[in-house]
Amino acid sequence: MSTTDDEPQAGGADAADAAEPTGGNGSSLAARRAAGAAASQRSTTGSGSPGWMRSVKRYGPFVAVVAIVAGAVAVFGGGGDDGDDRADGEGGGAQTTTAAVPEGEDLIRNGPMTPEKAELLGEDVDFGPDCDTTTDRIKLPTIYAPPCVEPFTGDNGGATSMGVTEDEILVVRYEVDPALDPTGAALVQATGAELNPETARETALDYAAVYQQVYETYGRQVRIVPFSGTGAADDHEAARADALAIAEMEPFAVLGGPAQASTTFAPVLAENKIVCVSPCAGSLPEDIIEENKPYLWLNGPTPNQAAALAAEMIGKLAGPGKATLAGDPAMQEQDRVYAVVHYNTPDGAHTPVFEALRDSLADQDVDLEVDIEYLLDPSRIQETARTLVARLEASGVTTVIFYGDPLMPDALTTEATAQDYHPEWILGPSVLADTTIFGRSFDQDQWKNGFGIGYNPARGEPETSDDYRIYEWAYGGEPPNNTYNTIGPPLRTLFNGIHLAGENLTPSTFRDGLYRYPPSGGSPTAVHMSRGDHGVWPDGRDDGGVDDATIIWWDPTASGEDETGQEGDGMYRYANGGQRYKLGEFPTSAEEAGLFDVDASVTIYDTVPAEDTPPDYPPPDL
Repeated sequence: MSTTDDEPQAGGADAADAAEPTGGNGSSLAARRAAGAAASQRSTTGSGSPGWMRSVKRYGPFVAVVAIVAGAVAVFGGGGDDGDDRADGEGGGAQTTTAAVPEGEDLIRNGPMTPEKAELLGEDVDFGPDCDTTTDRIKLPTIYAPPCVEPFTGDNGGATSMGVTEDEILVVRYEVDPALDPTGAALVQATGAELNPETARETALDYAAVYQQVYETYGRQVRIVPFSGTGAADDHEAARADALAIAEMEPFAVLGGPAQASTTFAPVLAENKIVCVSPCAGSLPEDIIEENKPYLWLNGPTPNQAAALAAEMIGKLAGPGKATLAGDPAMQEQDRVYAVVHYNTPDGAHTPVFEALRDSLADQDVDLEVDIEYLLDPSRIQETARTLVARLEASGVTTVIFYGDPLMPDALTTEATAQDYHPEWILGPSVLADTTIFGRSFDQDQWKNGFGIGYNPARGEPETSDDYRIYEWAYGGEPPNNTYNTIGPPLRTLFNGIHLAGENLTPSTFRDGLYRYPPSGGSPTAVHMSRGDHGVWPDGRDDGGVDDATIIWWDPTASGEDETGQEGDGMYRYANGGQRYKLGEFPTSAEEAGLFDVDASVTIYDTVPAEDTPPDYPPPDL
């Protein structure tokens, strides 16, 4: 067993003897929780875990993600001005109205020749030597390889958009200067991440060289130029100035950006008709994405989608009923009284996301007694937590849903123990709070009483990630920079859009290209990826990336390596072996979900499941 990942980045077990925990339909969990505590001392993965230590360098897939909490600021996106209103249109010379989105078969018929289009037209097409005719996808060793397109010949239309000529596509790669944010840099480096801009740039250019060989770019070379940011991750003035400076370079697209100032940086790029590929767009709320179509693209689910998934899971596995997972025996006899502790920015950028979570919870018959907003200030985090816990206890809350960053749960659970307050804990939409490295920092006596939602796939060995595999396949060794798992996915998103846009490359056809990409993945070790209207989301078109989630719970007695390779006690377990669920698919009881069932869970997969193992191809001639 093992894991893969794509572009894209909770509660547990010991009940008091007097309690008999139940799920949303009253299923007893007491036996499983007791068995789980004992079994976890014998097994950490359900199938064994390697006991040898790997070098920190190989853990770039995780530690690089921690860079988005540089400066110890939450990664949901910083506050700041969203920018002025703008008229839709393509970049370059004349301003034109953004093209309407083709629907259904028209989307395929209007695009480049793919196997799906050939079938619609009843044509027999030679897709060339870079096409795997068994899978109908290009020969790239990942299950997320895009569909083949007919090799291009002829006139590509020349300068179809700003940043696009007959010969090249100009792309700016935003680089963070560690010297401008020494506190954040120290935090990231402590995890083992390599913050060397030169080796990161080398890694990005290496990936681009591979993708230039196997993707169709219609006679154009993707030229990537660096731009060094002038401020810290949360400096909105610098973010605006940087975005305007980049706009003067007139690129087609931008990769990367200031993590905590994306609400300023990304819309300014969109005003200037520049495509912004995550992490450029960070984790922006859907209203900002909607206002700036078709320029801003995420890799994960949108925050609103993440909220909908979490609400369904909570409603089905907990819902109304006794607070049987609380650490306080007296509280276990009480009916659940819910609260959400949720992150926000000074300008309220995440208020719509919280409101979406609140409304989705209400649809699941989960009503909130109180909602408590917080702003993350690392210098006052314990003081903030003290106030939050006092409010929760005074409101009679038995069940706390946490929605936020990976730093607050440490302070919150520590303070809860200090105030002798032992509620149920449910991990809702969060960033990195569903990782073992952060879970170990939470108060273990508190964190064992609950469960949560995980958006990342079940964990595996680092070398099984797509980006490690692709680099090793092409170059015969590991990438120069260990943050390869944050460098590679945005580039694949970029090339996917170009590949499926056709020769007339504009922001609108780039959007159509991403919408043409077929839904892929969905197994425990491979997230389900799609964009556009593929029947995944009830409201139709999807501008996020990841569509599903898994159920996790914290086992304080499980031993193993965290995401940086550090041995220790306490691990997240993926229920039912990490099975993933789209909206409407979550199990209807804790028993059906495999909650607190160690034998049915996994902490780290050892080998890649067959369905997630891509074909082996000869490497490109670079």
